[in-house]
Amino acid sequence: MAVVSGLDRRGLLAGLGGLALAPAAWARTTATDYPALKAFIDGYVASRKLPGGVVAIKRGDRPVEFLSAGTLAFDAQTPAGPDSLHRIYSMTKPITGLATLKLIEDGKLRLDQPVSEILPEFREQRILVNGETWETRPAAKAMTIRHLLTHSAGLSYSIGSGPLARRYIKDGIVPGSRSRVAEAGGLEPVRDLETLGRRLAALPLDFEPGTKWQYSVSFDLLGLVVQRASGRSFHDYLRTNIFEPLGMRDTDFVVPKNKLNRLSTVVTLANGQLTATDTPANSPFARDRDIPSGGGGLVSTARDYSRFVSMLLNEGALGRVRVVKPETVRTLRSNLLEPGVTFRGRNGYGAGVSLVLPGGAQPGMEPAGSYGWFGAAGSQMWVDPANRTGVILMVQFQPFNAYPVQQEVKAAAYKDLAAV
Repeated sequence: MAVVSGLDRRGLLAGLGGLALAPAAWARTTATDYPALKAFIDGYVASRKLPGGVVAIKRGDRPVEFLSAGTLAFDAQTPAGPDSLHRIYSMTKPITGLATLKLIEDGKLRLDQPVSEILPEFREQRILVNGETWETRPAAKAMTIRHLLTHSAGLSYSIGSGPLARRYIKDGIVPGSRSRVAEAGGLEPVRDLETLGRRLAALPLDFEPGTKWQYSVSFDLLGLVVQRASGRSFHDYLRTNIFEPLGMRDTDFVVPKNKLNRLSTVVTLANGQLTATDTPANSPFARDRDIPSGGGGLVSTARDYSRFVSMLLNEGALGRVRVVKPETVRTLRSNLLEPGVTFRGRNGYGAGVSLVLPGGAQPGMEPAGSYGWFGAAGSQMWVDPANRTGVILMVQFQPFNAYPVQQEVKAAAYKDLAAV
């Protein structure tokens, strides 16, 4: 596979970081270098499986390039583009992971520090033994920051299965859903991180920390860890330490009224029919901040997220702006799971990202050392350090596995990159 090298004038301009970025370089859209990616996104729009979508590619020293197709909704005229707003859901997790690692870099946290040193309410952790009788036993190991970063803390998710997941729903622990409707006989959904922490601490864990990978609310709890360790609100910490330094002007937990005309519509596929289920007129992402969900609450654009990815590719810096040290990015993309624990059999997990380990790469897809994650409405990002490439896909459909976009966008990207 070829790797682009050499630094042209546009590459220099795109690398100046922050407000010094050259708009023309960042806004350039091309199809000639990426025919497979262009066919991928055009095909979904032409077949009316999706109203629109955007792909961003950062390759070597070239400026970020964008491929766009379609509109923000089936009944809209506004074209989808680099500045269209998308609910990125779990693509929030790598950002929360970096925020946590920055606090470790600054000496305010430690990777293997017990969570209870920051959140004392988690001192007396117990393990659920029997979900029917709610029998528990004391935990033998302390939950650590590492465990939260790798979904190995013993926590569950309301979108999961089992008795603890059902209890989360009853106790209103549904931070990513933005629900305000309590289950029958249940508690009002959490609206702030302090309440989230109290309710989680009152419940047992599903398993001993560090012994398995299980998707969970751990990144929502990390929002509270960041808040307590930094002495600032989670949102303010992200804004001042990541969003503003990188020039991510449109990334937030809420879409203000003056940006609603750029918000895309989520379409849901059910019984073979597509329905608009989250529109600018009714979106919970537009009403207020709700709980700042570090696991799935951000709205962003392909342009903004490409700056975050470009920073990761450049080991923590974007042009003249350094956000974190190189070793912090290397930690984020390292396999942080404890020995004997794997992610989906053959791969590892870093700070909010899955990691392709040696032996886990598939032919024609991302090589070992690549890392990334995806969102509940089909969005996806991955970073390939070996080929100095990062790719972001912004689409909006549910359920996230209604279409095989995760596999198709990667296959298209590597087909194009191999041809260069």
